[in-house]
Amino acid sequence: MASKISNLWTELQRRKVIRVAAVYVVAGIGLIEAADLILPRLLVPDWTVSWVVVLVILGFPVALTLAWVFQVHPDLGRSSPKLRPVPTSPDTGLSVAVLPFESMSPEPEGEYFADGITEELTNALARQAGIRVAARTSAFAFKGGRLDVREIGSRLNVSSVIEGSVRRSGQTLRITAQLINTADGYHLWSEQFDRDLGDIFRIQEEIAGKVVERLRDGVPAEVRPEVPSTKLSAYEAFLRGRYALASFAPESLARAIEEFETCIRIDDSYAPAFAGLADALTNQSIGFSDYPPKESMTRALGAATRALELDPQLPEGHLARALVSMWHDFDFEGAKAGFDRAIEINPNFADAFLWMEFYWTYIRFDFEEALAANRRAQHLSPLDSRANLRLGTLQMVFGHLEESERIHRQELAENPGGPVSHLGLGDTLFRRGKGDEAITHLKEALRLAGRPTLWLGMLGGFYGALGMESESRAVLAEMEERAAEGYVSGFWLAVAHAGLGQFEQAFSSLDRGVEERDSNLPYIFAVPRALGLHDHPEFPRILNRIGLGHLTEFI
Repeated sequence: MASKISNLWTELQRRKVIRVAAVYVVAGIGLIEAADLILPRLLVPDWTVSWVVVLVILGFPVALTLAWVFQVHPDLGRSSPKLRPVPTSPDTGLSVAVLPFESMSPEPEGEYFADGITEELTNALARQAGIRVAARTSAFAFKGGRLDVREIGSRLNVSSVIEGSVRRSGQTLRITAQLINTADGYHLWSEQFDRDLGDIFRIQEEIAGKVVERLRDGVPAEVRPEVPSTKLSAYEAFLRGRYALASFAPESLARAIEEFETCIRIDDSYAPAFAGLADALTNQSIGFSDYPPKESMTRALGAATRALELDPQLPEGHLARALVSMWHDFDFEGAKAGFDRAIEINPNFADAFLWMEFYWTYIRFDFEEALAANRRAQHLSPLDSRANLRLGTLQMVFGHLEESERIHRQELAENPGGPVSHLGLGDTLFRRGKGDEAITHLKEALRLAGRPTLWLGMLGGFYGALGMESESRAVLAEMEERAAEGYVSGFWLAVAHAGLGQFEQAFSSLDRGVEERDSNLPYIFAVPRALGLHDHPEFPRILNRIGLGHLTEFI
């Protein structure tokens, strides 16, 4: 009971109801006193003063109701184009975060629909020059929370936030949105939209346009809709696909692929769905999949190409094509050009900077550029755990092992169920000579991720390098058994063989990987040197075969 009262009090404060009540009481008393003093002198009947008192009393609950529903406050109206100047500072500038819109719909599907609207607004605003937009991943860290907007602004380093709600009932839609100053919690703009469900694209464009105009102090905005008009059923499948893609797990990636394919079957001219499909297939191929890359990455290539044919200005399309160039075509400069183009179209594209770091780390082996890309991603998305995990990994790759261990332990403390955190820490500990603890974390990563063969190879290699020959051979046997039934990465088989000193088999597996366009091969220079691959005379030949011959200077 006490907690409910506390939560209610917090919500009353957040919606400025307490402030409205205080101001109303003070103003009401002043009005009554003024009426009592002035009206008799104007020869107005005495009963008029009593009516003023009654009206003031009756207006009190009305004011509180308006404050709760529309979140007005003492000196702001509900919707006014010029209310308060938008604050800026050298750190925040014109900056905004779109917080996850709250689903007010009774159906469970309302959540992905509300999340989709949040993402579309984020994407539309991110394209506006001169405005920094916090990345979706960081903004969604506050989903379901009740933090004060001033605290959110501080953590995201933004001067304003957009929050709102979505209620969907049949074919009708009600969206409320408000722009709030994070310096003091005051509302800068708010509005309610009651439309037909088919108007969803127009509503998103209208909200984005009004927010940009408000941020620019009345200068009209030219906001192109992030998504073109399409069938509503296709759009809903697309939203379900993106909702699943955000989870980044084996089962969710498979579900995302299914939803994007459903969207494309309904509307094969919808560019974002093709980009999403390419993204999901690529992530699956370099993270969890045991599908042959010639199958999955060829499909990703076709989807990314089609996305750009339909919309050459789609940043997600350029990023998807760049990832195929890097992980399948081994066209690394083509990948770099794709990253650059995606960022040129959308300077707030945190994911493009995240992937750019992979390019500088694995392809160019350039610590300063890799670190700069990672910092830019973290600046745009300060609460995205992926960026911090990548920071730990690039520190490890470049030999800063103590710092890498610190970062991975921090991430693991915050997310003990994250398999990638266990994997990164295990890899770092192995390189630091802490073999037993490294094995413990690798085994936990495999357990949490469903034992993908990609990570089995690392475990087998580490077992072998640590002198645990029987355990290493058992892992290798498991991988070969799986290979007899389906696809297993030649790269990770090579890692397992190298741990046992079986270099002939290792380089044979690597050659097979090159023929199969193994999507894991760009990682080759970053494998632990204790496995012995770097010192073998065949190593430069493999680097040359995949376009990484320039890295021989770092051997």
